[in-house]
Amino acid sequence: MRVGLYLAALLDLPLAEALARAKAWGITDAEVPSAGFNIRRHCDPAVLSTSAAARDEFQQVFADAGVNLAILNANGNPTHPDPEVSVPHKQDLLDSIVLSSQLGLPVLNAMSGNVGSNPAATLPTWSLVPWESGLLEVRDYQWSVAIPAWKEIADFAEDHGVKLALEIHPHMLTYNPGTLERFIDAVGSDSLGVNLDPSHLFWQGIDPSRFAKRFAGRVWHVAAKDTVLDAEGIAEYGVLDDRFTSIPAEEEPQPLGGRYLTTRPPENGPWHFVAVGRGHDTAWWTQFLADVRDSGFDGAVCIENEDWDLPREESIPIAVATLQEAIGIRPAAAA
Repeated sequence: MRVGLYLAALLDLPLAEALARAKAWGITDAEVPSAGFNIRRHCDPAVLSTSAAARDEFQQVFADAGVNLAILNANGNPTHPDPEVSVPHKQDLLDSIVLSSQLGLPVLNAMSGNVGSNPAATLPTWSLVPWESGLLEVRDYQWSVAIPAWKEIADFAEDHGVKLALEIHPHMLTYNPGTLERFIDAVGSDSLGVNLDPSHLFWQGIDPSRFAKRFAGRVWHVAAKDTVLDAEGIAEYGVLDDRFTSIPAEEEPQPLGGRYLTTRPPENGPWHFVAVGRGHDTAWWTQFLADVRDSGFDGAVCIENEDWDLPREESIPIAVATLQEAIGIRPAAAA
């Protein structure tokens, strides 16, 4: 295993500068955003997939930096009911599949996305605990739309020799082990597997090691992100807390496609994201990564830096040190 970094944490920097920063932190591998929910700062798959010269230049930046290009990330919502989101996100995903194949990258990170509650919907609906028949109708409608769409995407990926590692995530159709397994089975393609991000498992009470064992052989990527569970917050609000608020325009919230933007989580919520090691100690990460290795994955474990408390200059080195110790990597001596 190696320690990588998801470069969404450094999209304000040019690619060469971002890689130099990562290298200085002891990171050997990079996961590069290729649009979808992210801006095209470091990688525009539409441009790179149609220009061999542009691809050569792109790869040379990594060679010059001494950082391995491990994987692209096309997280987005290709089945969003608003075409201002779904159309570009699906195209980004398809372009990223082509680009991954051209770059010799066997796996691409992605998300299942989500669907509206009915054909007239303009916003996706997260279908949870369908305790009455109307909610079952919503769930069944969503899957009736998503599965055919994903059969086409999966076939396209197979044609290009690329596997898609899906991340379970709130407000996606695949948000827990059961929905992910059902989704993979329904699509029926060997090109679908798992991007294992334990941060979204912790707050749901799901055991990440058990998850890895359940999907042994299909864990094709690991995102390193930690979560702190606040006992008082959980006692007060439970783990499903809707007290998120809009971020003022002057603070430049991240665009997510169409007119949609990131929001601000509650300060005293039941859980929050932190650097690897700040929610679960090195012993936990050591055992988890051993279980992941037993499941068949032994590649780059890429830090997804979303610590809500610390600046990246503090949080990323903490994550690097924790993962290096957990993996058994001896840090390079300072120059």
